[in-house]
Amino acid sequence: MEKQEKQLSARSASESELQRSRSGRESSHHPRSRSRSPTPSVSSQRQLVAQQTSARRSKSDQQLKSNPQTPCGQTNDTRSATLPRSTSRRSMRSSGHAQPQKKKLFNPFRPIGNLAMRVFRQVVCITPIGKKWAAEKDKKSSTKSAPVSNGDIASVSRLHTFPDAETPGATGLRNLGNTCYINSILQCLSKTDILAEYFCCEQYKADLARSNRINARKYGTRGELTESLATVTKALWCGRYSYEVSSEFKSCVCKYGPQYRGNSQHDAQEFLIWLLDKIHEDLNIASKKKYRPNKSSHGRADDVVAAEALANHRRGNSSFVQDLFLAQFRSSLTCPNCRRQSNNFDPFLCTSLPLPQRADRPVYVTVVYLDAHPKQVKLGVSMRADATVKELRAELSLQTSIPVGQVVLTELYYYGFHRTFTDAQPLSVIHETDNLYCVEVPPATVATGREKLLMIASNRLGAGSKGKKFGSPIVIQISRKAKYQQLQDALLTKLSASLREGVTSEKLGLLFNIRVVDGIPGKSYVPHDVTHPLYVESVDKALQSCDLDGNPKHIKLLLEWDPDTKQAVFTSVEDVIEEHRSVQLLKAEHQQPLVATLPSCFDLYTEEEKLDEKNSWLCPNCRKLQIGTTKRLTLWTLPDVLVVHLKRFKQMASQRVKLSTLVEFPIYGLDMSKHIASRGKSHHDQWSPWKRRDYNEDRDGDTIYDLHAVVNHIGSLSSGHYTAVCKNPVTADWYLHDDERVKLIEQEEIVNKSAYILFYQRRSLGGAAGACSSQARTEHWVYRMPAFDYVPPKIRHPANMSDDRQRILESGSATLDRSFVRGPRQRSSLPRDRPADRSSLADDSFITPHESTM
Repeated sequence: MEKQEKQLSARSASESELQRSRSGRESSHHPRSRSRSPTPSVSSQRQLVAQQTSARRSKSDQQLKSNPQTPCGQTNDTRSATLPRSTSRRSMRSSGHAQPQKKKLFNPFRPIGNLAMRVFRQVVCITPIGKKWAAEKDKKSSTKSAPVSNGDIASVSRLHTFPDAETPGATGLRNLGNTCYINSILQCLSKTDILAEYFCCEQYKADLARSNRINARKYGTRGELTESLATVTKALWCGRYSYEVSSEFKSCVCKYGPQYRGNSQHDAQEFLIWLLDKIHEDLNIASKKKYRPNKSSHGRADDVVAAEALANHRRGNSSFVQDLFLAQFRSSLTCPNCRRQSNNFDPFLCTSLPLPQRADRPVYVTVVYLDAHPKQVKLGVSMRADATVKELRAELSLQTSIPVGQVVLTELYYYGFHRTFTDAQPLSVIHETDNLYCVEVPPATVATGREKLLMIASNRLGAGSKGKKFGSPIVIQISRKAKYQQLQDALLTKLSASLREGVTSEKLGLLFNIRVVDGIPGKSYVPHDVTHPLYVESVDKALQSCDLDGNPKHIKLLLEWDPDTKQAVFTSVEDVIEEHRSVQLLKAEHQQPLVATLPSCFDLYTEEEKLDEKNSWLCPNCRKLQIGTTKRLTLWTLPDVLVVHLKRFKQMASQRVKLSTLVEFPIYGLDMSKHIASRGKSHHDQWSPWKRRDYNEDRDGDTIYDLHAVVNHIGSLSSGHYTAVCKNPVTADWYLHDDERVKLIEQEEIVNKSAYILFYQRRSLGGAAGACSSQARTEHWVYRMPAFDYVPPKIRHPANMSDDRQRILESGSATLDRSFVRGPRQRSSLPRDRPADRSSLADDSFITPHESTM
């Protein structure tokens, strides 16, 4: 009897303890109890459950030892009444009283049934009914879950509070050494209101927990870059920015982008595409990654082909980033023979628009005459941008009356001759700042043949790389059998106007050294101790290299003078060049800035072009390569956030140049309906798994965009700087973000010739076009943002990332907010009202990060 009484008391104690733990967990979810004490974390709850379980196990073991003759069924009933289901079996195995298990027979149809069930579930999930069931399931789970805060899972009852004098989002970023391209992109992304709410309200954690871990490990950054970007966005909006935030983000970028290591400058648009691609791979919830080729578009409606191409893309790519930035463009190829058109539909995140350029370009040439006065005249010639050197030679012959066969086009700098141009070269190889010379040479005579050589010589003070040019070029024609003294006398005769009287080689002997341009290295000087110095190997090599199309056959010489000899022989060495009036007229005409509009850039982007022979297309109908195929790019769909890249950097010959064209872009009301491909209503009611809306309905409202951010590039290509001009969604004011400096600017200062990347948001989403009233400011999502205190991350092994992901899933608190549901694409937006009051902010004052947090 005493033993039975002890067992009953132990059973009642364990049941009361379990009841207290259950009531504690239920009270923790009650709203009143939450307000009294903070909610315990998941780790603390697990520790408490583990302690209670170990205590119950020890009590049960003591009962078994004290009463070893207790029937197995009674012990099993006792443990089943006092312990959870998962722990009772484990304790039974440890005590040695496990029940005998039935032997399971192998069922060969079980794997087939499991496979069929998985296929059936996947098919049901992509149907409209399955999507409705999934939405209802998410809705039920969202009511039982709580959001996740920064770092580990914790309570989010504490919201961030802003002082009255602080403007949310008006925070700068420190430059870590040529990181202005990163700072400008981060500022623009943080001012994209929907994306900022997605990160700051920690909605991304749900997608990060549901994403495909294999794809995130192979193509993404295992969530590290996404977490780092979310930290930067929170720090900018809360005003809790510090140097370590940028340093952590830069380290993460360098870890997964080796091209961004070091302190080199990079292109902001390339970094934007790279960053969006990595964030997409981290948040990608699609399970498929294998590419499926698209079917032929011949004889099929464009709506059907586009829907299939997009469904194929969404099969392996589904993230919130692509929901905002992704759209489609149509690439059309038309055969010139059979007129068959082939259409391909490809996704894009950013639209790169070419800039309109002038149809003509200036070319400045210094003409050197044989016998005319003045001897050197600088001319300004206007040529077509796509002209060739042959056309330039003909234009110079027309303006100077020099026959085309007597024109030599070459470059001449302070160190001597550089390049000689041929007729087949495009005019783009000659830049506006090149020292281009047009040298008139005597006509070639058939009687002399190969006995005479045509020479173009230039005087240079000093030898080797330290020499410097002086005087104008001279042209002589001499027999190749001439001796060195005869060659020197012929050159002195051409220089007689600048020499003192009686200067001859007979009186003074050797006056200068003659070097052959493009000769044999180490043997390029003409020897003066041989009988026929013009028959050396260097002269032969120079003649072979100068046998070019369009230019008379000649060689170029450099006359290297000693400083003392030059001072004793020459009377004047001025290089007089008379400038023609065409130079100033041409400079005044082309110095006026070229103005273009953003719609004209879209028209240039979507206009037809003919492919040359190198880009010939294999027509599937004719089954042969067609030259002259017509190609055209058009926008098929539009994203919610339209990123427009202005192609200011152009590759010309061997270098890149920057175009300073002023593009006038609208700040409000960009109508994109004129730039979308025209389509008729399709009679095929095809279902698409990513069909967001019917594009034929309400197209006028869905194609209006408003500007909210601009990336500017200031300076040249080699020494440039990036800044960002962003609209604050809370106050509707425009700020200039120049690294750490943040300045309030007027709306008239936004449009300038430095604009490089434009960020537009669809007006139907709200929050971009209008400003906010004082009442609407408090309704902005930033005032519902969880409190943020930056803590530098600890160094963890990459294998622990899966443990964090599993902890988020097990907690059941990482769910997607209903304002970010992907089906009907309902997102919270900023209400529009009257402009905000600017009287509290100084127009010319800079707001530093330290001042903004006060």
